[in-house]
Amino acid sequence: MKNFIKSFRLTLVFCVFFSVCYILVLWIFAQFAGPNSGNAEIVELNGKVVGAANVGQLFTEDIYFWGRPSCAGEGYDAASSAGSNKGPTNEEYLAEVEARIDTF
Repeated sequence: MKNFIKSFRLTLVFCVFFSVCYILVLWIFAQFAGPNSGNAEIVELNGKVVGAANVGQLFTEDIYFWGRPSCAGEGYDAASSAGSNKGPTNEEYLAEVEARIDTF
């Protein structure tokens, strides 16, 4: 029973450490080391927050990762964001997939 209590205490200590302390340490580090003090690049329009600049960003050089494919037009146009409902038998969808494969 003593081993169980010791194990339970140690489990609680690690749970608190990794769920609170570790994240807090990373957040404090980001406040000093990261760009924008570890906060998102907030986009404002007429003094009102309308979004974040780096969400759904378009990568422009081959050295970067590929961004998620978007059905929201060119350049992640939020005004035309919607599902495409294209299935694996849709000719247009198959052409897009082939074009993406060719770029690799």
